[in-house]
Amino acid sequence: MNTTICDAIRDGEIIEFEYEGAVRIVEPFIYGTDINGVGLLRGYQIGGFNKANDNSYTWDIYEVEKMSTVKFIGKKFDDKRAGYDPNDPSFKSIFCKF
Repeated sequence: MNTTICDAIRDGEIIEFEYEGAVRIVEPFIYGTDINGVGLLRGYQIGGFNKANDNSYTWDIYEVEKMSTVKFIGKKFDDKRAGYDPNDPSFKSIFCKF
């Protein structure tokens, strides 16, 4: 388990990390595993690279093993975003959630 991710979720800290060769800036909401035991993070991306390359950001799910250089950026979030599901069916087990 990555305690940095759980700390960020607990404290409402926005995180930045590299994922698939690009920087992502994300509000983290749920961290756990899927049915195969793969570590996942569900978050709302607010900055950095997005696949559409059009600065439109949305909910996404990230494989934790593919994330590198996870760090706090010194900004917080305190609201649950529209579309947040604390019982997200993508997760078999949850380590921590907002």
